[in-house]
Amino acid sequence: MKNLNKSLRSGIDEAGRGSIIGPLVIASVTADKKTINKFSRIGVKDSKKLSAKNREIFSKIIIDESENVIISKLSEKRIDKAVKLRKKYLKNKNFVTNNKIIGLNELEAHSMSKMINNLNSHSVYVDSCDVKPERFKERIENHMNSNMKIYSSHKADEKYVIVAAASIVAKYTRDKEIFRLGKKFGEMGSGYPSDPVTRIFLQKWLKKNKTMPDFTRKSWKTWENLQPKIEDYF
Repeated sequence: MKNLNKSLRSGIDEAGRGSIIGPLVIASVTADKKTINKFSRIGVKDSKKLSAKNREIFSKIIIDESENVIISKLSEKRIDKAVKLRKKYLKNKNFVTNNKIIGLNELEAHSMSKMINNLNSHSVYVDSCDVKPERFKERIENHMNSNMKIYSSHKADEKYVIVAAASIVAKYTRDKEIFRLGKKFGEMGSGYPSDPVTRIFLQKWLKKNKTMPDFTRKSWKTWENLQPKIEDYF
């Protein structure tokens, strides 16, 4: 086991979990107590409570002043693979997993553990995507080769400044990805199924191209609910 720095703390959060367009972005931020206190003083908080401009400003400060920042982008194909395997498993509990990553929660836990294995902080605070934070913690620990302390909880981005910092970096990074896609393919909104702009974009794409775009998550049930129905285009 590597030696851990007792003065450092890490936070991990994601952005884009429920989106149908674009990657799921996970970010880890590591800093000492002095830097974390500075983040708190300047107004670093849950990314959902900040404007896009402030997320950009804070993201640059966080990246410049933190001890370490790691960003991981989970592609639409990786997400689809994990989701489809989970659907197979739920249909047949005797399904042979062969250590495959099954489900989005397991994919997130696996990705976070890979980040943690490259850190040397004393402890890491994680925003749990699982309804049971302790179970999510165990999922992460199953893939770890570090003796770092893991604290998993709901709304960790509201409880811990270091997690809020990670949420800002993750959200800003994902926003840039959606902006890049929008410039290339046209206005697509936030990429979330609840966004009317996103739904209209997908409907128009289906009507024109008669296929689901590669930059979307094809395993999402949203496709079944789009109006007009997908099958109307085939």
